[in-house]
This record gives sequence, C-alpha cells and structure tokens, in this order.
Amino acid sequence: MTDSPRGMEGSDHRIRKLIRTAVPAALLAGAVGVAGCGGGGGSDTAKAPAPVSQSSSKSGALVSAGATIGLVGPVARATDKGQQFEDKTGKISPKAKGKTGAQKHGVIAPGQCPGDDAMPDDGNISQLDDAILCLVNGERADNGLPALNHASQLDQSSQGMCQLMVTEHFFSHETPDGKTVVDRIEPTGYIPKSGDWVVGENLAWGNGGLSTPQAIVNGWMNSPGHRANILAPDYKDIGLAACMGSPLTTNSGGTVYVNNFGAKSGADQNIELPGHSNSSGTNVAAAGATVAGTKSSARKRHSKAKRRAACRRRAKKVKSAKKRRAAFRRCRRL
Repeated sequence: MTDSPRGMEGSDHRIRKLIRTAVPAALLAGAVGVAGCGGGGGSDTAKAPAPVSQSSSKSGALVSAGATIGLVGPVARATDKGQQFEDKTGKISPKAKGKTGAQKHGVIAPGQCPGDDAMPDDGNISQLDDAILCLVNGERADNGLPALNHASQLDQSSQGMCQLMVTEHFFSHETPDGKTVVDRIEPTGYIPKSGDWVVGENLAWGNGGLSTPQAIVNGWMNSPGHRANILAPDYKDIGLAACMGSPLTTNSGGTVYVNNFGAKSGADQNIELPGHSNSSGTNVAAAGATVAGTKSSARKRHSKAKRRAACRRRAKKVKSAKKRRAAFRRCRRL
C-alpha cells in the first residue's frame, strides 16, 4: 500500500509527536535510574564521586586543605628595675614543622620529645605542655644552659593569660585592662616583695601543621626576642599553657601557647631583649622601658609611663567592650 501525500504528512506528524513524548520520558527514567545508584542497593558498576585532589610536599606528606597559619606573638621581660616588651607579631615559617637547614635556628631533631608533632585537641593539652617544656629545655641544653623547672605559680599565670586571649581576642603582652606580665604573675605569689627577681613571657598561636609544639618552639627560636627569653641564663622556672581557640578576630580555631619564665633571685640586669625594626627603621621595642639608660632617658620613660597610666584610667571608664579594647590599644602606642 502506498501513502498519499496527506497520509505521509499525517504519519510524519504522529512520529514527531511520539518523539516529543518519548524522549523526555526516557530522560526522566534515566535520571531516576542514576539516582537509584546512590542507594544501598545500587549497582556495583556505579561511579563513586571523584576524590578531592590534595597536593603534597617534597617529602610526600599531604598538605591540609585548610589554611595553615602560625604567629609568634609579643614577648616580655621584667625585673624589679623595669620592664622590656615588644608587641610586634611575626609569621612562623611553613618550614617550622621540623628541623631544617633552611631555618636559621632549627629546634632539636623531631622525635626526641614525645608529642612534639602532636596535633592539638581538647584531650592532649598536658601532652602539648610536656612537649614544649622538653623542647625548650633541649634548646637550653644545646646552648650549655641548665633546664628550667616547672613552677605551678607560673602555670597559673600562663593559663589565665591563655584563656583571656581566647575570650577577649587580643594578641598583646598587655591585657585589655592594661595588666602586664608582672601584674598577672604577682597575684600568684611567685614574685618576692623585694629582691633581684625576673619574669618573662612568650606568646604564640597556630593552626594546622603550624600548631604543633615543634612548630611553635621553632617559630620562637627564629624570633630574636623569643629566642632571647628561651636562652636567658638567669631564668630558673617556667609555667606553660596551651588552649584551644584564637586570639584574633580574623581567624577562628587553632591553639594559643603561653610560656611564663621566671627566677625569684639572681636576675641579670644587663640582659636586654633584642627588638625588631620595621620598614622605616624605627625600633618597635623602644616603647618598653630598658634596664639601663641615662637620667634623661629615665625621665622620659617616667613621663611616658604617667601618660600611659592616665590613658588606661580613661579607657577603663569606656562602657563599650569593643571601644574599650581600642582605647587600650591606643594607650599602648603612647
């Protein structure tokens, strides 16, 4: 039987209508079939999601997908004659995760202190403190210095500072209400009422691979001020603290480390913390009182201290916590 032109047109029309109906139905059925592959009874031939690509270092260790940041914070040293401090922060090198020739001062070889490469969490804080103590004393031993003794009173001041940094979000040797390392250690009873005592403080924060004790001590050893504190020959005691959280408002998470150093007698008044110079060549540590100096410089320091104290008194009266912190920061720059 032959089709007439009208019959052929009708046939073509029916075919096109069938295609328009059948193709979407087939696509729908295919989609349902693919979705079904994700269930427990799916086919073994279903493709798994592609793994997230991870880069690796030259050593072959996987690099975390998250940002890895490490910062050494302010450093301070004080005696009954005056205080020295330096508020500049610096980055910890990514190479600080282990001893390496690329670091000017690499800490003692990995593995010598248990837990030196431990990733911090709420369950291993005491292990982190033990590793920091071991690493610090290892550095002192390498430089012919006696080991520091663990002092509970310095632990108390370190822990208080650590928690305050996380809750108040500041990264300074001074707390938002203007308390220095001496102000924070005195209430523990560690500092004698008189005598040639000395105390000091190192601060740091890191996350990812730069939050381990090995990375933190390496960061300190490559910062002149922090290294001077670790290797100060007149220190006899140390207090340690590590706490989860960040002192920064721009970053969350990570781990804060605080070391308080001290000796109840035998302070060396000639030791000065080396300061870092900024790009303009001005000494950032110049704001701190120095142990020695002329009468003229002593008068200038006294005048500066009075202005700073007056500024703090005004700042304490500011009701807004945010504005109060900003006011204290301005006082530190006086």
